[in-house]
Amino acid sequence: MRRPVTVVAFIVGLLVLLGLTISLGESVGRFLGLPPPAGGSVPDGHGSGGDDHRDEGPGGLAIADQGYVLLLATNRFPVREVAELRFHIFTVDRVLVTDFAGEEDQRMNLVVVRRDLTEYQQLRATMKPDGIWTASLRFDKPGSYRAFATFRPGTAEEPITLGVDLAVPGLVESAAVPQPSPLSQVDEYTVELDGVVIAGGVSRLYLTARRGDERITDLQPYLGPTGHLVMLREGDLGYLRVDPLPSSRRGPTAAFDVGVPTPGYYRVFLDFLRSGEVRTAEFTVLAS
Repeated sequence: MRRPVTVVAFIVGLLVLLGLTISLGESVGRFLGLPPPAGGSVPDGHGSGGDDHRDEGPGGLAIADQGYVLLLATNRFPVREVAELRFHIFTVDRVLVTDFAGEEDQRMNLVVVRRDLTEYQQLRATMKPDGIWTASLRFDKPGSYRAFATFRPGTAEEPITLGVDLAVPGLVESAAVPQPSPLSQVDEYTVELDGVVIAGGVSRLYLTARRGDERITDLQPYLGPTGHLVMLREGDLGYLRVDPLPSSRRGPTAAFDVGVPTPGYYRVFLDFLRSGEVRTAEFTVLAS
């Protein structure tokens, strides 16, 4: 049985402070080729496989992949305060990247989630003239978080997802991933997930929103025709490739194809927009 496990531990909070925080000077120093501390190395762009293997697994497992590197200004953030996430994208040849494909508000997709797959946030990131990306965020709970930046450089054919850990010091209370359920309650809306998730291939997921007995028919486009889907693997937080599709069913259904590499538990987050307000439905699915 998968039971919620609650751990309130000063040691865990201390590990967040000591094990996850990397200063700006240290990060940039390693990137520029300065001697790293013991056990450190300069990312070479192939920490998750590289171009020849990019379809073999999920993205977001490293700060460097397919020749691109994400560099944070800082990865330590306060709890219960509005803060700013700031980062650059470089090539492994140390060239600042400022050419990104897509509409102005869709050139960088940025999400943050705690490592126990709770506290999901979809962030709005904007790029300044100097190439630095910024996004406002707030952490309501301490712990170890993971940020995922998905983008397509002007010369790339497919999106690239880079991941980096964020530290929010404090006493950490964590829980097991919730049991799988096809229903998610978000305010007055009930969102239903339909589809069989099979490991080792592409699975098609359908999501339908209702308010009471009324099926919602006026979802607005949001980073996709009927919403934005994020799917993360329990454990390493692998970020899966998701392709939105036109609905093949009658009614207000969002459809997505998801490449699921391995059996196990996954968390699904659907951001949908209605009446100008974005809401997030959350699910747990088991791939077999």
